[in-house]
Amino acid sequence: MATDRSKLSHQSQDHPIDGDTLMQNADVADFDLPPAELNSPQNYLVIDRMEGADRSGSHRKQTDNTFDFVSLENHPGVVAAERANYIFGHRGGDLKAVEVHHIDDAQKDTEPHMPKWSGIAYAPRAAHALKRVSLRRRSGARVHPEAVFPPDERQIYYPSAYPWRIIGRIFVWTNASAPNWAWSGSASLVGRSTILTASHVVPWDSGGNWKALFVPAYYDGASLYGANAASWILSAQGYRNHDQGDDMAVMRLAQPLGEWLGYFGYKTYNDDWEDGNYWTVAGYPGDLSGGARPSAHYWFPITDDDNDGAGVELEYRADTNSGNSGGPVFGWWSGKPYVVGTHSGWEDNFGEPKQNVAAGGSALSSLIGWARANWP
Repeated sequence: MATDRSKLSHQSQDHPIDGDTLMQNADVADFDLPPAELNSPQNYLVIDRMEGADRSGSHRKQTDNTFDFVSLENHPGVVAAERANYIFGHRGGDLKAVEVHHIDDAQKDTEPHMPKWSGIAYAPRAAHALKRVSLRRRSGARVHPEAVFPPDERQIYYPSAYPWRIIGRIFVWTNASAPNWAWSGSASLVGRSTILTASHVVPWDSGGNWKALFVPAYYDGASLYGANAASWILSAQGYRNHDQGDDMAVMRLAQPLGEWLGYFGYKTYNDDWEDGNYWTVAGYPGDLSGGARPSAHYWFPITDDDNDGAGVELEYRADTNSGNSGGPVFGWWSGKPYVVGTHSGWEDNFGEPKQNVAAGGSALSSLIGWARANWP
């Protein structure tokens, strides 16, 4: 196994590794079990105080977008008269909008982290879709929020290996006391306690009354690493008034999931890398398995990049759909994964072919670098 990984270490550092070359190398199995802290109830079964909360309880099971609650009568420290002031989960903190980030050379290229217990898979094990979902409006009209370019080349996968386990689903409540989440998207670990997602996934207009939950390796209703292998989110920073080139945000986790599971490195996109079959986009689109299982489109080229807002819009014809927002666009150097963008959506400009896009460039590197420095 070590020999296979050393072959990749001799690849050029100037360009990412193309898919055909990468797949000639064998995966490395996990060396040990993940740390027990990853599936601790303290990660997930959190009761937070919030004045005016109209619902309280402890989580039992998630079904669709409804969370079932049970009484707090047996929860330590909560007396009957105060139960109405408690909610399940962490109430979210500061949502900080940024306008401009400057980047120095030291932030352009930062290493990923793979824990000592973990192996690596250059492509994950394939899985089956539960059901293909046709998204529709209330009127019954079909929704095409992003582009799938026939033939659909997405593959449902089983997220049991690094780095596929560090991609997850994020659930957002715009009202922290509501039993149901308002929307979901995709995100990935890029630091010890940091995830990267799209800015439009962040509940900027919640008035401070919000909460969000990140579940890595989400598969059929929970993380593959246990019902408590998740983290509530404490705060966020990103481009609130964004274009597609800076549709990006970082969010701080209450638990150090990146330390336990690993996280991506990051690189500032270089247009010398265009037109090579280097890239993967992954996430939880709603039209495949209703977002219950992740999918990826492998080894596609980025065809163009345009300065847009504070960032760079990365353009490609990889297949995505609603729910992919915030998922990583990443490539491989020396057998290690680095994110270069976060999926934003699609564009259909008059006179131009339809294409899907990610937010990247030095703004992305600077944002992740800031989070790693300030959210240890």
